[in-house]
Amino acid sequence: MRSFSLLLAIVASAAVALLFWFVCDRPVPVEPSWNEPLRSVSFAPFRRGQSPLTKTYPTPAQVEEDLKSLVGFTSGIRTYTSREGMDVVPDLAARYGLKVTFGAWLGTKKETNDLEVDALIKAANAHPGSIDRVLVGNEVLLRRDLKPDELISYIRKVKTQVRQPVSYADVWAFYLKYPEVGREVDFITIHILPFWEDEPVDIDHVEEHVVRIVDKIRAAFPGKPILIGEAGWPSLGRDRGPAVVNTVNEARFVRRMAEIAARHDFDYNIVEAFDQPWKAALENTVGASWGVFDIDRKAKFSMSGPVVEVADWPLRAAIAIGAGALLTLLFGRALQGGIRCFTLALLAQAMAWLAVTSAFHAEAVSFRWWQDVWAFLRGGLPVLLGIAIIARAAVFMADPKTILPAVPLAAAPDRWYGGALSLFSAAYAVVWTLLLFLDGRYRDIPVIDLSVPAFGLAALLLIRAALARPAGTTMAVALSFDGLFDKLLSARRSLWMASALSLSAVLALVSEGTAVIGEDFSKDHPTLSEQVPLVLKAMISNREMILWAVMLLIMAVPYWMNRRSRGQSA
Repeated sequence: MRSFSLLLAIVASAAVALLFWFVCDRPVPVEPSWNEPLRSVSFAPFRRGQSPLTKTYPTPAQVEEDLKSLVGFTSGIRTYTSREGMDVVPDLAARYGLKVTFGAWLGTKKETNDLEVDALIKAANAHPGSIDRVLVGNEVLLRRDLKPDELISYIRKVKTQVRQPVSYADVWAFYLKYPEVGREVDFITIHILPFWEDEPVDIDHVEEHVVRIVDKIRAAFPGKPILIGEAGWPSLGRDRGPAVVNTVNEARFVRRMAEIAARHDFDYNIVEAFDQPWKAALENTVGASWGVFDIDRKAKFSMSGPVVEVADWPLRAAIAIGAGALLTLLFGRALQGGIRCFTLALLAQAMAWLAVTSAFHAEAVSFRWWQDVWAFLRGGLPVLLGIAIIARAAVFMADPKTILPAVPLAAAPDRWYGGALSLFSAAYAVVWTLLLFLDGRYRDIPVIDLSVPAFGLAALLLIRAALARPAGTTMAVALSFDGLFDKLLSARRSLWMASALSLSAVLALVSEGTAVIGEDFSKDHPTLSEQVPLVLKAMISNREMILWAVMLLIMAVPYWMNRRSRGQSA
């Protein structure tokens, strides 16, 4: 009878888990559909292990392969440097019928700038059929690499030596800040990235934001053609305010941008063709994940029809459901009663879901060798802690009196490593939140990484709370860290950890509020009555950060309860 109850619980929990996987990853309708080539996409054909930072560049064969793959998807491409392997692009683009917006990269070194500009001029004159316009510099003023008059001297040099229209590309606000640059170029090239605005824009308000910015630029430079030189949305990484990062939203943005441009007669370039892992060194996960194609050159989504957020979810579901069933069978044999068997089976499926999701996520955001090592550790933590949580839950449900700190538990490996991993996770959460507070613009919010320490321990505490009365103890004892695994903390250290986690929850929200205070915040919102509501709104507009703050508070509960439980058991 006991075996039958356990097997029935395994089957029922597996069915629930499969339904949950399907609901979470079902195809999402995305409008509009777009069945024509895009106007242009940013083209940087770097592969795994290649980076301009290490001067490891794509081969001509790789460049050609990538250009060929874009035929039919886009009518044109934009490049950012005239050297570093990009000199072969104009000739290859002509072969495949792609128009090129050819760019020169300008920085702080005059010698390098001169080489870039000379190569740009040479390419433009040698390939007038494929290069239809040129860009002298990209976000130079934003980075403060050059002063406006220095930039203008390069623009003038190029204008006198090429026939194509000449422009300079930067965030839209810098054309308003330095109108003298706008007067020098043949057309205005602006970057409109709603995700990166000082006050981020959510995906549902993209159109009005883009139209408003273009109208501003048109009013400032009447009669000048405008190219939206960068427009895009990341598929992976941290959210910013109401701007939610995922594949579905990237698909929404790219399709919508093409449709908006057609209705309003905009010229545009989508950033970018392929994911760029090397950018993670500068902008973490979110900076590396703007490609319409991933690093393996697989399309993340189609340009029409529904979009699936996690394309390989059936594989993940199979691994997780199988692992959950195996763990239930392994640890649930001593349980009596269908309810307790089903509770353990559901817990095992939940832990397996979180652990598998964490492991796949850790692999997806690993772009360098040391991140591969770290990914192994990040993926291993939720797996090991999840197993420890399931093992402890089985012990507690088999004999409720084992939740009492005074009752000795049988020696088991999960006892010592479960407690140690819980403490490590709490310390990791505190340190990472401090980093988010100090410098969080690009830093990932570790909701997925620490989902097992937060929600797994919360589930274990709830099971102990349900067993408090049968065990003849108080809720404070049931919810305390003592007895979860080994006693690893004194009352004083428990207080420190509880306080640190709780304070971190506050800092997490404050970090979102301070993030909107950019360079132009005071100029755009001069009065305190304008600034305070915007900061407060920013603190509660990022759902991912709110979830992280809640997780920190959940993780603090057993440490707060440690002091109370010891007082009651004294």
